[in-house]
Amino acid sequence: MSYFKANRNTSSAIMTLLLFLAFALCTPLNANPTANNAPILKVGVYDMAPLASQKGDSTYHGLMIEIWEEIADQLKYQYIYENTDMDGLMEGLENGTYDVGLGAISITPNRALRVDFTQPVNPSGTGIAVARNSFRNNFRMYWRPILISLAELIGGLLLLLLLAGTIVWWAERKQTNVEPEKRLSNIEDGLWWAAVTMTTVGYGDKVPRSRLGRSLAIVWIFLSIILISLFTANASAIFSREKVVVPINSRADLQNVRVGAASFSSGEEYLKRENINYQSYNTIEAAIDALLNEEVDAVVYNIPVLKYLNNNHPTYLRKIAIAPNPLLRNNMGIALQKSSPLHEPIDQVLLKIIAESDWQDRVYSYFGEM
Repeated sequence: MSYFKANRNTSSAIMTLLLFLAFALCTPLNANPTANNAPILKVGVYDMAPLASQKGDSTYHGLMIEIWEEIADQLKYQYIYENTDMDGLMEGLENGTYDVGLGAISITPNRALRVDFTQPVNPSGTGIAVARNSFRNNFRMYWRPILISLAELIGGLLLLLLLAGTIVWWAERKQTNVEPEKRLSNIEDGLWWAAVTMTTVGYGDKVPRSRLGRSLAIVWIFLSIILISLFTANASAIFSREKVVVPINSRADLQNVRVGAASFSSGEEYLKRENINYQSYNTIEAAIDALLNEEVDAVVYNIPVLKYLNNNHPTYLRKIAIAPNPLLRNNMGIALQKSSPLHEPIDQVLLKIIAESDWQDRVYSYFGEM
């Protein structure tokens, strides 16, 4: 009797093990498991660095990718990425193909009619870019602002030299036991001494002798090291930063020139709304190529992306100039289907992320000074 009982227990254990294995084999594996077997979200990615771009190893990178993956991690969302263009992204969100849209997506009036947006993620704007070569040889537009900045920098340095020279002369003015040719007998001698000391030339023809004068000289020597470093850094920055006067910088200017824009971009939407004639290109890269080839005089597009391309893209590096004042100020956000149930939970996590102290540092690491 005990034999049959033991045999039934063994058979029961084997059946339980087989059922467990069958269940495990029928359950699909997923790299991003979530609670409650939630559906896998389909995320459309408008590939545009530095917001969202696919690398050679098929991984995705960028500011919007980073923030989405933080949100998805906290909310335990499963998701897959799919590359698309802006038109495909908007249509995909409207017809339900995509649940979420990421990339350089400015929140514009037309797009807000078609899809929903989360809380703004990053300030943006629509602006004008022109080719530097089109006015690089123009003194008023290119060289004059640079020379003015250099003159201001040199003028400030001369004022410091005059101040230091005057203070040392005042400390040395009563010294009579010094050879006349080495005495700091007037402010002009003090300025000369301050200049040769700062530049480390150190002729030694004018030398402070008093205890106070030498103490002040020690302070000036060390201060000069700092000032020369600052002068060099600022002079380099003047030649590298946007100090040009962009000749096309307003809506009125666009009316009289050839304008290019990327299809379905915020720039194209602006030009249509303002009834400005323009040439449409499939991508922003194609529009900038046309600009550099003098097929158009200006390109209207998302300002952060224009700055990124100008500062980082090997083909366009420092070849375009961007008007300092945007045509339109707006924001970038995560796009969602109309009345999406994802909206509220995503917003709650998103607001926490952008309120963190390091958020602006992360934005700066991608775009620099906005």
